[in-house]
Amino acid sequence: MTENRASSGSRVCGAGPMAVPVIGFERFIRLIRDLRRNERGIAVPTALMALVASFAIGSVAVMSTVDVQQGTKRDHESKEAIAAADAGASIAMLRLNRFLPYLTTTNPCVGPNGESQTPSGGWCPSTTAAQVGNAVYSYRISAFGSSGSVNVVSVGTSGTVSRRVSVGLYSVSGKNVFADERLIGQDKITLEGSAVNIRTDIGTNGDILTSGSPVICGNDRHGIGKSAPTPDCNGEKSEGNKNLPAVEAPENIATVNSNCRLARTCSNGEFDPITKNNGLDWNSKTRILEVGSQATLTMGGSDPYFVCGLFINAGKIIMPVGATVQIFVDTPQHCGLSSGAVQVEIKGNANIESTAFNPQQGLFEVPGIYLMGNGAVNLAGTSGTNELLLYAPESEIDMGGNATWKGMIAGKTLRIHGNPTVESDPNIKEPDITLAGLWQRTRYVECTGATASPPDANC
Repeated sequence: MTENRASSGSRVCGAGPMAVPVIGFERFIRLIRDLRRNERGIAVPTALMALVASFAIGSVAVMSTVDVQQGTKRDHESKEAIAAADAGASIAMLRLNRFLPYLTTTNPCVGPNGESQTPSGGWCPSTTAAQVGNAVYSYRISAFGSSGSVNVVSVGTSGTVSRRVSVGLYSVSGKNVFADERLIGQDKITLEGSAVNIRTDIGTNGDILTSGSPVICGNDRHGIGKSAPTPDCNGEKSEGNKNLPAVEAPENIATVNSNCRLARTCSNGEFDPITKNNGLDWNSKTRILEVGSQATLTMGGSDPYFVCGLFINAGKIIMPVGATVQIFVDTPQHCGLSSGAVQVEIKGNANIESTAFNPQQGLFEVPGIYLMGNGAVNLAGTSGTNELLLYAPESEIDMGGNATWKGMIAGKTLRIHGNPTVESDPNIKEPDITLAGLWQRTRYVECTGATASPPDANC
């Protein structure tokens, strides 16, 4: 049998032009089989897919962390901003309480330092931004009106976040100045020595300082954050602040007064009787009244007295039944005196007495002395009983000696030493002086939206 070969030397099956090379076909089949069984090269796409998946998961975590950090930062700033806004509203109320006596319908705006301001659009000017922690605040107050209420809008800002609150305030009228205590030293009370005998309620915005073992037979009040001894006689100790209002003398007191009664020659023919004339000195120009040794002055009249100084040295002043004696002491500046100069002094065997104070007969009237400025007071009587009301909200009062003081006494500071006794009677008529009212919150809301006009828009 003849074997045919192709020119290339390859073996073919059969003859003719359609013959397929056997070797090439077998190699193709083996290649297909190898590709189907061989896994070489699959690691590359698998690694790429794993890398892409890891990157995607990592990106999600990173984005989530960034969002959380941004949210935490904004939440922190938001909390700081609202805290700053609250602080601004509280400071506004504190300042309003301090300057409440100066707010009127004709003076409706008072600044942070008590300065008068002009309202615009029914609102007082905005305060300058003030730092509190890492945030700042500023506030505006609506102009004071006849309703006795105001609105405070405070804005706190921290970073890029601002929060706004609106607080409504209403002025609550205060009590009579002597309603709770009959012996008051607004800024401080000092009791020195074991012979001091206090037999009435006392109060201060500061500390009640003691040395020795003074007797406090009554309640005592110290200022907020201050201290005081535990009172005797089962008295109670309390904490709180009360600011003494300024003295308000009658508007026409410079021309309508009883000063003429102190002189022998008075246009109305009336004068205050003097049992011994050589111990009395009244100078109508300087308005200084001196009651010297052995002199007794009986003061009457229906109008108040208006003096620059009252000095009783071993003499006596008497208020008779039926009289109402009010002695207003002008400011040191108006009297040509220096600040802190002594304007009231009772020393030696001097006394102020009231025949209109007789509890057995139901009489409880005592004379009143009112200091309009910061002149000093020296109470150094050595004997007897003094019946009086002394109100000196800007004065330092120094009380010593051995006398008894019965009535009501109030000053800026009060120092008691020596061997005095201070007492009161609950039936003594209180003066027409009311403690300054305090602002109380009636409304609190957080405003929405950006700051707008008016300041309480969206609140």
